[in-house]
Amino acid sequence: MAVQPIYSPSIPCVHPIPGGMYPGRMIRFQGSIPPGAQRFAINLQCGPNTDPRDDIALHLNFRFVEMCIVRNHLSAMSWGVEETNGGMPLGRGDQFEALVLCEPQSLKVALNGQHFCEFPHRLPHQRITHFTIDGDVMVQFVGFEGAQPPPTQMYMSEAPAYAAYGAPPTYGAPGYGAPQGFY
Repeated sequence: MAVQPIYSPSIPCVHPIPGGMYPGRMIRFQGSIPPGAQRFAINLQCGPNTDPRDDIALHLNFRFVEMCIVRNHLSAMSWGVEETNGGMPLGRGDQFEALVLCEPQSLKVALNGQHFCEFPHRLPHQRITHFTIDGDVMVQFVGFEGAQPPPTQMYMSEAPAYAAYGAPPTYGAPGYGAPQGFY
């Protein structure tokens, strides 16, 4: 059964991720950045709460003044070590597409069809239940893609083979699934 996309959510927003995050699951965010934007954030978090805030497995903070995209996590109300390498491939006034692909060891991020970064899991991907978006951004579309996880078994005779249900077919950015007509 296909998961329904979300169209034009009000910002700030908090939405559940249907089925959660698992290797092979990808979330596609499409939107536009206002000309005067200072910053906006996309978070994959471990619950719906924003005050006090639930743990955040991936915090993507697009900072136009500093011209960087900060990646981090939040655990027990404490931020981890920021990652800021890679510059700022998006500009004020631009339309954009951000893809977040869950893999067994990390979350991969692509921006406008180009791989941007890999963020090793600092919190278990199984805990991710919601995404939040806030700041200076307009989002037109959030889609959920990727194979369903294998059924949970009480006793497994061998470790699951992630390759059997891994990433969607590669078109556009390597390992990020088929492009959708956005541009």
